[in-house]
Amino acid sequence: MKLIAFQDPVRFQKQLSSFLTQHEAENNLILVILADLLAGEYQDPPPYLAAVEDGSKMVLALICTPSYPLLFSYREERPADQLVDLVGEELGKQFGSELRGMTGDRDLVLPFVRCWTETAGVGHELKMAMRIYQLDRVAPVTGVQGQLRNAQESDHELMQEWYEGFMREAMGEHPEQEQVNQQVERFLAGDPRQRGMVFWEIQGRSVSMAGYSGPTPNGIRIGAVYTPPEQRGNGYASACVAGLSQQQLNRGFKYCFLFTDLSNPTSNHIYQQIGYRQVSDVNTYYFR
Repeated sequence: MKLIAFQDPVRFQKQLSSFLTQHEAENNLILVILADLLAGEYQDPPPYLAAVEDGSKMVLALICTPSYPLLFSYREERPADQLVDLVGEELGKQFGSELRGMTGDRDLVLPFVRCWTETAGVGHELKMAMRIYQLDRVAPVTGVQGQLRNAQESDHELMQEWYEGFMREAMGEHPEQEQVNQQVERFLAGDPRQRGMVFWEIQGRSVSMAGYSGPTPNGIRIGAVYTPPEQRGNGYASACVAGLSQQQLNRGFKYCFLFTDLSNPTSNHIYQQIGYRQVSDVNTYYFR
């Protein structure tokens, strides 16, 4: 068993593409980050790219981009002690004690987190427990008035306000206004085949929002779902996500996937009602 570090994302893709797409929904973040790397993003400082090979078989992929937690590929079983020790030793050489956190399948990532806290002499905390869902057929939402529409440049101010609300409530973060504006611009100015935002609208009034981004070979991620407090409880988010999911399936994607916060039972319930099924649980840990 050996760990291979990659300096070139093209080589990383060639070596790991087949391995990662075996579990496409579970590995969607790595696949999206890899696509961004190939497009020239995250160049300074360079990202950390590595894989573990057991004989002729790839068993683990790792990506870490600046200021974000180390991301592990999905595994169907808990890692062997030999694998944990190997990765821990190599990460110690690469990062010293400077590693923000780790993200990965719930059962996979914890042994690595414990290894790192011992190696680096740091503490850790669970930042977020998430669940990945996947949908390949939409269960229509009935009894909710309104219609779906694509976001336009004239929605810029509203998108900023609601995206900030989403980051604050769903992600527990308080982003700077410049960060919010940059993200909104990405949704508005990006290739609509790869990212965009939609609203659920009633008689010209927007009542809910959802975005899509991060296409993988066969799927695309739904996210940034937000309904202002005064409009909640009316089914608008369900209708908006169902409409957006169907839109993406109609565009040729085989499925849609999304992340939910497991501490929010409402969102987990409504997504299952419109056809999303559980794929795996993912935990993010921060070091301190």
